[in-house]
Amino acid sequence: MPPEFLSGLLCPACRGNISQERGCGEGRLRCEGCAVVFPVVGGIPRMLVSSMREALAGRGGAGADDRKAATAESFGYEWSRFPEMRDEWESNFLEYMRPRGPEFFRGKRVLDAGCGSGRHSFYAARFGADVWAVDLGPAVKVARRNNPSDSVRVVQADLYNLPFAPESFDFIYSNGVLHHLPDPEGAFRNLVRYLKPGGEIQIFLYWQPEGRPLKRAVLAGVSLFRRLTTRLPHGATYALSYPAAWLAFAGFVWPYKVMGRIPGLAALAERMPMKQYARYPFRVCVNDQFDRFSAPIENRYTRAEVEAWLRRAGLESVSVRPNYGWNGSGRKPAFASAEA
Repeated sequence: MPPEFLSGLLCPACRGNISQERGCGEGRLRCEGCAVVFPVVGGIPRMLVSSMREALAGRGGAGADDRKAATAESFGYEWSRFPEMRDEWESNFLEYMRPRGPEFFRGKRVLDAGCGSGRHSFYAARFGADVWAVDLGPAVKVARRNNPSDSVRVVQADLYNLPFAPESFDFIYSNGVLHHLPDPEGAFRNLVRYLKPGGEIQIFLYWQPEGRPLKRAVLAGVSLFRRLTTRLPHGATYALSYPAAWLAFAGFVWPYKVMGRIPGLAALAERMPMKQYARYPFRVCVNDQFDRFSAPIENRYTRAEVEAWLRRAGLESVSVRPNYGWNGSGRKPAFASAEA
């Protein structure tokens, strides 16, 4: 493992320095403080505290770690079925990052907190960032395959117990992850600790639609269906995602395309739920239906609630904008302390 990779890691349990043991397969990493050993599998350091390892191995109890483990397994299955790197992901990434453009990333140390398939890490690195891509479960294998470049370092780790020094990243983003966690705001506040003073953080959260009765009705139906699908084997939910995507296209995407071409109906078309899938291949919609129906936990927020998160974390230059959900961002004050 390259020295610069090792030097960027700390023990998630005691914050001790990490050194590499040789002569044991791919190698192991050992904490110089508490002597805990972390395996390296598939070129990926597995930097998990013991309770999280037990939960992922199915040997936990009924606590928060087990809920996180169930979520990680769901997303691991998802990204193993939808690993594709698509040309559309570049514009998708830039849409999430607005108003930041490609030049923003040049020379920055960036944390992708909940990297999934690694598609956003890929573009952050392409635009010049030194990226650390973190995920809790088996999705890290897909992220590693999609990011063979040394400019993306993939690590298996828990957002609540990250293996990094506080105040060590210029920019942190977490797209579509926090709302699936047992304590979403707690995970967000923990991420802020790893942001350098003057650094920026960006999060994407599911929205709670206000003044959108059709959208609220659709989501109410989805929530009812989730009571079944979150209890099914992943393979069954995957199979159900195809007819769900066909219903989405028949009920919303195709009507949106037709209405957009009819004078006087374009404004109404723009209020259609799920219109964003008109820009993507059908399989992207299937992917998102699985995501929606399989994740064990789903939280939704109003704009005011997202803004309150950012302000309670002590951030400045707070912004919350709609993007088929809420993109919230803020800057850590230049005088801030990681222990504040």
